[in-house]
Amino acid sequence: MRDVAVKQLRDRARSNGDEWDKAQTWLDKYDHPLWARWSKETAGAGHGGMDFFVIHGLIEAIKRKVPTPMDVYDAAAWSAITPLSEQSIELGNQTVDFPDFTGGQWMYRKPTFAFTNEF
Repeated sequence: MRDVAVKQLRDRARSNGDEWDKAQTWLDKYDHPLWARWSKETAGAGHGGMDFFVIHGLIEAIKRKVPTPMDVYDAAAWSAITPLSEQSIELGNQTVDFPDFTGGQWMYRKPTFAFTNEF
């Protein structure tokens, strides 16, 4: 079933069977509203422009007195990737457990960031 879906997606993304469509065609149609709204401001912001959105979202949340898009648990999880990767390499690329810093509460957190072009 998945193979059929992947083939259909590939067929739709190709204009001539052997050539891919121009990316701009798809970006114009499906790009996230935040990129459309802030594309000039993201230039040179780091990590392909994503640093702009993280910082901008933080500032806007503080100004609006709403929860920040990233919280301390997100920061801990992002910070854990490098040492866990190093540990995995030291163990011959074995899988290592990723700690759940939220004690399971991540399952109940309502995602809010980047669903609209609000921030």
